[in-house]
Amino acid sequence: MTTTAPIGLIHCALAHGGVWRRFIEELGRPITPILIEQPGHGTAPDWDRTRDFSDQALEIALDALPKSPVPLIGHSFGAVLALRLAVERPSRVSSLVLIEPVFFAAAKGTWAHDKAMRDFEPYLKKLKDGSHAMAAKAFMKTWGGDTPWEEIPTKQREYMTARIELVAAADPLLKDDRPGLLRPGRIEALDMPVTIVDGGNSHPVMEKIVSAIGDRMRDAEWITVPGAGHMVPITHPKAVAQAIRDRLVWEE
Repeated sequence: MTTTAPIGLIHCALAHGGVWRRFIEELGRPITPILIEQPGHGTAPDWDRTRDFSDQALEIALDALPKSPVPLIGHSFGAVLALRLAVERPSRVSSLVLIEPVFFAAAKGTWAHDKAMRDFEPYLKKLKDGSHAMAAKAFMKTWGGDTPWEEIPTKQREYMTARIELVAAADPLLKDDRPGLLRPGRIEALDMPVTIVDGGNSHPVMEKIVSAIGDRMRDAEWITVPGAGHMVPITHPKAVAQAIRDRLVWEE
């Protein structure tokens, strides 16, 4: 292993690679962070609307990562993208950390999934009406943590409002499982250590998702951070770093 170990990090929707700064500091080891940004976020190219959003996001991730396997960490949509990358390109991932993976398709048929879909309705209605700021506010109320919309810095609110359409662009992966990750045998084939992290105060659908995918993995560990919500790697970076540190694996 090199002196500074490479590690891939994929942020959540409406964020950028810089949100991992405190988590990287808390990890407490010399690493080379590979900050993978989603289409239309940070410095990544805009979403090519002729393509599936997650297809383009996967291409960006594969271009950023080294050819040899490295640990991969994703949060929210970034976690589901990381799962897709591990399933479809297992030779590129040595260990996998899924933080609050919003893979709603995995929870279909449960009351918590139905609640999650109902909770999306205010966001989708405002988006359809063209009220992007109100759509962002509605989305953040459920998935953005405890900070009221009005108390989020203006620049950050503007950034999220400008990208709020990209949340729905991820639906073919998150809600419909267009790549077929849930087909029999695909998740079961993962042979790297997988750590799934959720917040104790997160949306109830998260428990259903974690159980649905974790039960199908050979080497999975479920860690809950008490008192945390969906934005756990940002609000509780030390707790997440401590929880997953020993589960990170590099190729010798």
